[in-house]
Amino acid sequence: MTESLGPLRSKKQHSTSLDIESLGAFTRPNKILPAPDTPRLKPPAVKTWKCQLALAITQISFCCGSVYLKRALRAVDSTKGQNFHPIIYAFTREVIAAPIMCSMAWASSRVLPKRSDLLHVGALGVCLFFNQLMYIIGISLSGVLVATCMQPTIPVFTAMIAVCLRLEAGSVQKFLGIGLAVAGSVSMVAGGVSGQHQTAAEGHKMLMGNACLLANTLAMAMYFITAKQLVLKYPPMCVAAWAYITAAVCMGVAAAAFVEQKDWQLPSIMLGPLAYWVVVCSVIGYYVVTWATQYLPASQASQTVASYCACTVRLLL
Repeated sequence: MTESLGPLRSKKQHSTSLDIESLGAFTRPNKILPAPDTPRLKPPAVKTWKCQLALAITQISFCCGSVYLKRALRAVDSTKGQNFHPIIYAFTREVIAAPIMCSMAWASSRVLPKRSDLLHVGALGVCLFFNQLMYIIGISLSGVLVATCMQPTIPVFTAMIAVCLRLEAGSVQKFLGIGLAVAGSVSMVAGGVSGQHQTAAEGHKMLMGNACLLANTLAMAMYFITAKQLVLKYPPMCVAAWAYITAAVCMGVAAAAFVEQKDWQLPSIMLGPLAYWVVVCSVIGYYVVTWATQYLPASQASQTVASYCACTVRLLL
């Protein structure tokens, strides 16, 4: 009889050990580490019109900054030893804005890019570098009005690249609407240029400025597309801050290579525009642009430059 109870006791002890182990699974949960390429949690839904409104206001703030900068440039007097170099201006802007944005990103999320995403982060920073550098050079050569009328080419480049990379679906309505917007801006530029009497030197200067502005729009289109891929994994402020760090490094290398020592200065009259561009255009503006990109397709986010064009023309007339 005792021998027959032996198997029952062993089974009871075994079931008891299983119960203890299963209880331990609930009392001592294992740490779950995220997979290397796992996207971050989807942010709360935001209505499309709110994103578009935020982008429109941001573009209008960019417009005000462009007009402010151009008017300050007119007051720079080279005969008094005042020198303005666009690379130094852009470098100073990024060197000041990058630490501010990095501090805000670290305080809010404490996230660093993964090694597999460093190439995308670097590409985003290079796009930002060319975007800002080409824009400032283009303004100084061609003027704010021409720079403004070139901006509607951004959604054209964005849509074409996104469709070619199969990131977005193409449609006749999308390309037709963007094409009409570009045709209007080109007509404005052609009409303004043909109505002016220019020398050969002035014509060459404007041609170089237009080429820089075209490169600016292409770089901004690539920024929208690259940022769209990164905001699926990281918070928008982190993405914008990392881009500014890379852009500041690139701008510093360009300044060291192409700027003479006597030009490493900013006239005092440029401090006001610089402060505006750092706070409004860089810290706030690029955060909003990157934030809205996580909710909108890249081509749709870039279409808000139409508000930039209309506002700038209104301020200049």
